[in-house]
Amino acid sequence: MVRTISSIRSSDKLWNACADFTATIFYDVLKKMYESIPKSNLFRRTLAENWFMNMTLYEYSRQVARQELSSLTNMIYEALAKKAYDKKST
Repeated sequence: MVRTISSIRSSDKLWNACADFTATIFYDVLKKMYESIPKSNLFRRTLAENWFMNMTLYEYSRQVARQELSSLTNMIYEALAKKAYDKKST
């Protein structure tokens, strides 16, 4: 049975861990960018709004890590897979 690359990626735990790592890094970038936007005191921000915005930013970063930043995720994956393979062969 022939599987597509995307199905192999979604079932590979190491690739998913690399994607989550990339997403976490990109989330920090997005969060710092969002925090740099000047806020008005006209409306108070509640904890729920802050929580929702953080969850939204994290979901955006997860999608970006799996699609647009997949080349970075693949680089991390290949480096870790190579290290893991080299350790097993020695």
